[in-house]
Parts: sequence; C-alpha cells; structure tokens
Amino acid sequence: MSGFVRFFFSLFCFQAFLLSCSLRETIPARPLNDPAYNALLKIEKNYKDEFQRITEGKIPFSYMEKDVSYAVLPKEELKLYGFPREGISISRSLPFKYYSGNYQDALSESVFALGDIRKGYKDNVLNSHYLFWVSRLFPDHSSFRIIGRSSRGREIPAIVLTDLHVPDEKKISVLFNCAHHSNEVVSIEHCYDVIYEILVFKRKNADLLSKLKIWVVPIVNPDGSRIFWHENLAMGRKNGRGPFSDKEHLGVDINRNYPFEWGKTKSNQTSSVPSSVFYRGPFPASEPETQAMMSLAEKERFAASISYHAFANCLLVPYTIDGTVNPEPDLVWDLGERIASAVESKNPVRKFSARKNIYGVDGVDQDYYFFKYGTLAYLLESSHLNPPYADVAKIMESLRPAWSLVLEEILEGNKLYFKVRDDSGHPLSANIIYENLNFYHGETRNSRKEDGIFFQTFPYMKKIRVRVQKDGYETLYWEGNTWKFWRPVDLVMKKIHPAD
Repeated sequence: MSGFVRFFFSLFCFQAFLLSCSLRETIPARPLNDPAYNALLKIEKNYKDEFQRITEGKIPFSYMEKDVSYAVLPKEELKLYGFPREGISISRSLPFKYYSGNYQDALSESVFALGDIRKGYKDNVLNSHYLFWVSRLFPDHSSFRIIGRSSRGREIPAIVLTDLHVPDEKKISVLFNCAHHSNEVVSIEHCYDVIYEILVFKRKNADLLSKLKIWVVPIVNPDGSRIFWHENLAMGRKNGRGPFSDKEHLGVDINRNYPFEWGKTKSNQTSSVPSSVFYRGPFPASEPETQAMMSLAEKERFAASISYHAFANCLLVPYTIDGTVNPEPDLVWDLGERIASAVESKNPVRKFSARKNIYGVDGVDQDYYFFKYGTLAYLLESSHLNPPYADVAKIMESLRPAWSLVLEEILEGNKLYFKVRDDSGHPLSANIIYENLNFYHGETRNSRKEDGIFFQTFPYMKKIRVRVQKDGYETLYWEGNTWKFWRPVDLVMKKIHPAD
C-alpha cells in the first residue's frame, strides 16, 4: 500500500470514528452537587409560591424544611428565571440530601415494592432498608446479610441472590460491590441494577440463581455515606475513622487499604498523609470495612467480581498497580476486552475502554482478590458522576453488559472445577499448583476448606497440568483441558500412613 493510499485510508478510518461518535447517544455530564453545572437554590418560606409561579411548577423542591425549601437548577437557567433574587438565594456546600431530589419521600414510604429501588439515590439508611425489604419480598431468591461494621459501628449490609431451595453445595460465588467511595453515589445504582434485573426476571435467570451465589454490597463505606449525605458535601470518599494525633483529619480511603502491594506506589493518588483524600491508612487492612470485605472473600472465594466507581468511563483490569505482572497465560484480559467491546456508554467525550489503570494506585480491592484467589476482579468506572436521577436508567442500561457478561462467563465459559476430598469423603483445603502457568508475585491457590471446591474460569486451554498438595497426603496429579459443563471433577487424596 502506497503512502498516498495509506493516508486516505487513515483519513477514512478517522472520519468513520468521528461519525460513530456523533451517532452515539450521549448524556451530558452534569453532577447534581457540582456548582459548575447546578445551583442549589434556597427558597424562604414566604417566597415558595413565588418560586413555583416563576418556574411554572417545572422545578421540583429537592428538600424541604420548616422555614425553607431547596431546589436544584441548571446553572445556565439562573438568568432565565432571574435568580438569585429576594427570598431566593444560592446555597453552597450543603450535604447531598439537599440535592438528591426525593430523599424525604423515600424515607416516608410505608409500602415497599421492588420498583422503589429505582426511584432515587440511596444513603446508608435507605440502603439497609431496601436490602432488608427486597429479601422479604423475594424470600426464595434473596437473603439479607450483615458482613461487618464500619469504623463508627454502622452495619455493612449485603444481599445474596440465589435460589434458596437449592443447597449451597456446588454453588459458586460472585461479588458486586459499590461505594468504597460514598461520594460516588451513582456507583450504588449499579449494584441495585444487578438486584433489580436479576429478581424481576428471576424465571429467566433460574439457571443462574440455582448455580451461583451473587453477593451484592451496595455501600462498602456506610460512614462515608452518612458524612456525604448528612454532614459535609466535600467528604465521603474516605471512611469514618477518627482523628489522627492532634489533627482532625478523618478517614481512610478504603480502596487504598487492601494488603496487596500496600504503600508501594509513588503517586499523588495514594498517600501516607492522613489529610490526603487518598490516605491509605496506618497499615495494611487497618480498617474494619476492608477487613469485612476480606473476610467475605476468604469465605466465598469469589470466581469474579466488579467493584463500581465513578466516573472515568472504563474497565480496569488487574493487575492495575504499576510494576505488577499478570500470570501467564493471562486469565483476565480476554474477558475484560470482551466487556469493553460490548459496552456503549453514554459518556459525552470518551468511549468506554479496558485499561490497566488511570493513575498510580496501590492497596486496591480488585488486585487483592486477583492475587489472593484468582478472582476475575474488575473495577468499573461509571460513565457519569451523580447526574440527575432521570439520567440514571439509561446509564445503567448502557453499562449493564459488564455484569451480564461476567455472570455469563462464570456460568457458561471454560473452567476448572474441582472438588478435593480425602478417601473418606471429607472435603480438604489443598494447594492447587499449576505446573504450566507462570506466576510472578508468589500467588498461591487452594480449595475451600468448607467443601473442597476449587473453581477458576479460564480461556480455553489444552493440557493444563495441576499438582494438588496437602501435608499428610500423597501428592495428586491431574492433567486435562478446561471444560464448559457445570460439574466438578472429584480429586481424591490418599492419606500417608506411617510405616509400622
């Protein structure tokens, strides 16, 4: 191909890319709580009727108190209505409950239906309320759990979506978690999207619910949620850890607190300074929220997970920490790239992509799960940050292929699925050693002690060689291909009997 032809071919590809971007439906970036986009109006009691008259009733009140009401107005519309004016002023830095729209209505509802979880943003109070009532509304397919407590003693609630008439034996666990950073309230909606879509179509999802335990933790950081919603709009990224030394610097960034490679990165996005919004904590896993998630992962051995954040519009694929090297063959990028190609987000300026990272980090949950258990652990940065709730449904729909493909891959993809037991039938926790995979960070794999299950999703591979070891037992060897069928292979280990 000549240089002339190559030039015009490149030009054609670029024009086609621009055309695809122009045809793609987008939603403007307009965070409710960002004064660059929206104004929070404070309407005195005696001017409430005048406000409604001027706006022709088109602007609802977002929060109401005894002597004053509030409303959120796009900044460019202030001049249109002549605001601010007497009795109607602009407020700044009030907590998020003043912006959210229908928080007071949601708190006051006495009858619950599944559709209520799609009516508005949720703080830690509404989150606990909704998860509990979902489990009561769907007692055959959901279970309400408390996985731990926060720095300030608040419960960290979760819900498990599964067919409760099917025994847990042979079920595989998957995790969706949100709001490590509770000022990213839109992230919580992704967790509720999983809950709603699976339960409202539970008949269609019957096979999935019979084979998986789908753990959903919508707010990992309930203290941050309380602070952001009710105390200080400028906070909420960190948890509620108390003062350090003589300084009133609250909180740890929980998603810098996990033990893997903690404190190894030289970056301004992870910090040993308590006043930093990226403070990683005084030592690895110092925070009760981190410990709760680690304990849950140790028990469940999640096959896959997605941790939701906002709003870089991408999928981060582990390992995300600079200087780390993925095992070979690489197990996570194949699925990560398929997810990225299936997502057509509504972000107005950039397309969705799969990436290693956005900036230098360490101590993140997804890398810890991938290192410790081989979890296909992704971090999804949503396409928008806290937009008007009317935009949320389309945003959820556009990013839904991510969690759908993860569940599909676990259910239908190629896998290794073993059940390790002794010759008396008792389950064993044994080391699973791959003889033809390369690891670079001392990763180890082992079967669950409760039931001897070992599960790993793989791209299709021929002749995987596995060595199974446990003190007091003869070493066991297995060789074969990955498979799609949903049935574990029994690996029976024989005890070593000392010679008489």
